[in-house]
Amino acid sequence: MGDQNASGLTLFDLLARTWTLQDAVVQVVFNHDDTAVLFRMASGAVALAGLKDDESPKIRTRMELETGRTTIRPRENPVAAVISPKVTLDEQFPVTRFGGQGFAGVDTQGAVLQITAGGQVIRKEKPGDMPITSICSSPTGHLLSIARGAKLTVHTVPDMAVYAERDVDQSVSCQSMPRDETKLAAWGKNTLSLIDLKDTSDTCHIHCEGPVTDIVWNDASAHLACASSDRSFHIVDLASQHVQRVEGYPAPVRTVAFSEKGAALLTSGAYRLVGWSSADLPHDDLPGTALSTGKPGLVVIDAIAAHPKLDLVAAGYANGLTAISRVGTPEEMMLHQEANTSISALGWSKTGEHLAIGFASGKAAIATFPAQLFK
Repeated sequence: MGDQNASGLTLFDLLARTWTLQDAVVQVVFNHDDTAVLFRMASGAVALAGLKDDESPKIRTRMELETGRTTIRPRENPVAAVISPKVTLDEQFPVTRFGGQGFAGVDTQGAVLQITAGGQVIRKEKPGDMPITSICSSPTGHLLSIARGAKLTVHTVPDMAVYAERDVDQSVSCQSMPRDETKLAAWGKNTLSLIDLKDTSDTCHIHCEGPVTDIVWNDASAHLACASSDRSFHIVDLASQHVQRVEGYPAPVRTVAFSEKGAALLTSGAYRLVGWSSADLPHDDLPGTALSTGKPGLVVIDAIAAHPKLDLVAAGYANGLTAISRVGTPEEMMLHQEANTSISALGWSKTGEHLAIGFASGKAAIATFPAQLFK
């Protein structure tokens, strides 16, 4: 498929819906049911966009029978506006999933809020005596974990009933749960606590230097990857509890991702996608099996997102470029180049049909891919 059609529009123009928001986008998150995406801004404001699109590229894509050429006709109508709930979130906390349809965040007063896909804001927990230091949800949104210093409380959603409570030795600033919702990883003050949510006696504490800003589980839960703002990241072998620090990046490693289909661990923070085979990750200062993905360049990659169904990874660069690469190959598609800004956030929908893109300039986009594009 070419980058342009007869009308002179770029491929991105044909695939994407875009909006101009009032501040830099720092996070994109889809709800679990894949009906909406939330764009969180540096100011604490949020914007919501529905995934339903009456002029989806899937509808506008046609294949010519005689030539086999695929074309996408331009939109005929303007893109629907985003929904802007009247809420200001505490910018230090991410927005998480809340059930199948909604999202959860912490406002500037310390209250836990539910934000529905339609933009309704509901207070779920009032500010406590101890301030919140971290929040996360399970991938399905069925569980919500709130840290208040060293005290962790896991709630069921939407009733906010207490599912589990744990006390650790450190004030927790970053958390993550795996897909099976049986464990919780909680980091703070150079300590990573691995907590079994069903067995109160099964908690281990591992030395892991920080500052850790993101924790990602692989689907088999055999390893964790911990992003760090000090130009490094950590790989945690859960079986041996061994921590391997990988350092020397030219920029902070803001995002790490496991590609299930590509059998790889990938990171941002370098001039190209840095990755390793999931079957041979760095361990005991051994280098593991490195994978070359995409093409090297002169600009740092600030954000990445692994496709949930295919061996693809999206990369967002400091110069505003968004590219999609096939893991372990130089194959790369330049999706879009935005001038005078950087890519600040990327995220795929659960089905992999949609890629949400956040820009430091305040631009927000959802690119929708017809199935033919990645064959």
